[in-house]
Amino acid sequence: MTLPSLRPLGRNLAILLLFALPLSACGGLPGSAPTNFYILQTASQLETTGTPVTLAEGTTVGIGPVQIPGYADRPQIVTFGSGAAINVSDFDHWAEPLSDAIKRVLTSNVATLIGEEKVFSYPADFRPDKQSLQVAVNVIDITETGAGVARLSVRWQVKALYDNKVLSRQAKIYEAPATVGDYNSYAKAVSQLLAEFSQDIASSLNGLNLS
Repeated sequence: MTLPSLRPLGRNLAILLLFALPLSACGGLPGSAPTNFYILQTASQLETTGTPVTLAEGTTVGIGPVQIPGYADRPQIVTFGSGAAINVSDFDHWAEPLSDAIKRVLTSNVATLIGEEKVFSYPADFRPDKQSLQVAVNVIDITETGAGVARLSVRWQVKALYDNKVLSRQAKIYEAPATVGDYNSYAKAVSQLLAEFSQDIASSLNGLNLS
């Protein structure tokens, strides 16, 4: 007596398993934590009022580029731990690249202080004239210290675009309280620090000699 072949049955079982594996992978593990996303807010969104600055007639200002430290150049939010350790949150991310977010907020804030028509995001496709300024920003540190303090350490320089001449260099450290482990609190604190920084940028443009 000849027994029926088991090979087709084995082949069909293998095909079924092949289709089942991707479905279980896509489903993820039950109970896994969702990823939270955060944005940096402009001064107007925070309802923070600054002091307007009047610049010379015809002055235009480009904000950028914005450089950030390598440890912060990632989607995950990074805070400082003990000693030289950092904490990288797998489930709390910035909603956009951090350098882009900082430039977006600074551009909006400075425009509110000196005039919307005078401020643009740099680089831009235009031909600079003798009244064109550029503000380049170097973020040294941007973090929550682990002690409930959000910190923003920056250097910035103002340059005359027409003749590529540096007119001013400045540096400052900004701090504000932030709840440890609360990334919404941290994002809001950083936004407040950027509002303060924007005021200092606008003030640093006042009285510059462009001749």
